[in-house]
Amino acid sequence: MTEKVWYDECNIYFINKRVNHLDYRDFRIGRNYFSYARATGYIAFFALFVRLVMSVSYLNAYDTEWNIMWAVQLGEGFFSAHSHVNDLDYPPLYLYPLYFVGRLIRNDSIGGYPPLRMLTIKFLPCLTDSLTCIVLYRLASKRNKPLGLLAAAFWALNPAAIFNCACWGQTDCVLMFMAALLMLALEERHVTAAGILWAAMCSTKLQGLYLTPVVGMEVLTVCFGSLHPKEFSLSRIKKPAVMRLVRFVCAAAGTMALIYLPFMIGSAVSDFSPELGFWEKFFKPVTVYSEGLAKYPYITLNADNFYMLFGLNGVKDNWQILPGVTVSTLGSLYLLLAMALVVAVYLFGIRRSHWLAGFMFMQCVFMLTCRQHERYQIVTLVLLAGAFVTVADRRLMKLLTFSSIVIFFNQFRVLSSVRESTNWWRYYKYHYGTAEWLERRNDYAAMNALVNVILFGASMIFVIRYFFDEKSDKPVVSRAREIFNQQRSRIWK
Repeated sequence: MTEKVWYDECNIYFINKRVNHLDYRDFRIGRNYFSYARATGYIAFFALFVRLVMSVSYLNAYDTEWNIMWAVQLGEGFFSAHSHVNDLDYPPLYLYPLYFVGRLIRNDSIGGYPPLRMLTIKFLPCLTDSLTCIVLYRLASKRNKPLGLLAAAFWALNPAAIFNCACWGQTDCVLMFMAALLMLALEERHVTAAGILWAAMCSTKLQGLYLTPVVGMEVLTVCFGSLHPKEFSLSRIKKPAVMRLVRFVCAAAGTMALIYLPFMIGSAVSDFSPELGFWEKFFKPVTVYSEGLAKYPYITLNADNFYMLFGLNGVKDNWQILPGVTVSTLGSLYLLLAMALVVAVYLFGIRRSHWLAGFMFMQCVFMLTCRQHERYQIVTLVLLAGAFVTVADRRLMKLLTFSSIVIFFNQFRVLSSVRESTNWWRYYKYHYGTAEWLERRNDYAAMNALVNVILFGASMIFVIRYFFDEKSDKPVVSRAREIFNQQRSRIWK
């Protein structure tokens, strides 16, 4: 369906009518009569308002108080944070907003009042998640503005995102916003901005590194054109293309240096942790990546993925499934295969979508590798939303809807279990037992993991067909029957 036809079908006219001596004015949605940008701004403001109201209403100490402790301790030495803040496993960039959170929390009128305490630590995640609505609209505005408005509205009401930032107060929504900006910069072929955003994303959370294979292949494509062996030639490697790649590398390296060096120097010259040597303290802000991975050496930690389906939650990933082969080794192999699949998509795919490629890779990482937590899959949602806007396939809308519900339930099950275990409801003296669903939470985790595995299979079928099947728009059963008949005809001939 072309854009013109789409607009013709959705137009409702502003026409003054006189019926029964009364004036009626009909409403029209069209390019010349409706400000989509302003409507998107209203949606983003509404999304922020809803999230902030929920943030002050949902009191949660799990993880938020840990971050608040970091924020307060940053006042004892900001650039030396990695040498004295307790168990700090965050890269440096997110410490800047945490520092201001600590300054506010030190005020008794804020830190001593739980709703304002929640608002302080949750404000940035809520703000960035609301701004993601605008990014999605910007992505679609040059193609189909009503579709962009739909994507913005969908994100404003996305239960997984709302629960993550407004209830849990996690930083995943900050990472999603930065990932959306990064992929938008690649969409618009701004390699310098992409380099800055990639470095900033990796400097915010460890999970930002996961998108590196897709970003690298897309940058090469932006600089040198299609990487398909039939289309690529060495003649494309010219000075302008090489300089474009150099701009990306310099922007990424410069941003990394600007972010990390102050903290590396501050950590090295600080008086904290005298038992550590100069160079060990100097590289402390960098080693947080490996330290963060080593902190939770489990096959899965509450992540409803392939391993949860087999009851391996909380099991150490050094468990041997074959002589000399651990689950961790198997997960690493899956990671390498997922990276190879990304390369294959860019080298041999008949279509290109870095949004869909990023979604595919992140899905494989969450579902098949070890040491995944319940929240790590949420980044796939913004990539899937971007793919829906750019590819404009209604099947992606269905996948986005069901994935949002599964990811929401995964988070809800974990956080509500923690809240239930604190027995907060005993204050009211009307119940002294334990909620039945809490005792059966492992069953619910397995059920949710099963649905997630089914969605993973469906999403991988769609993605593989999109990249490698010329008739990917046909239903999978019809396409399989067609291929089977073709093969049978060749055999009989």
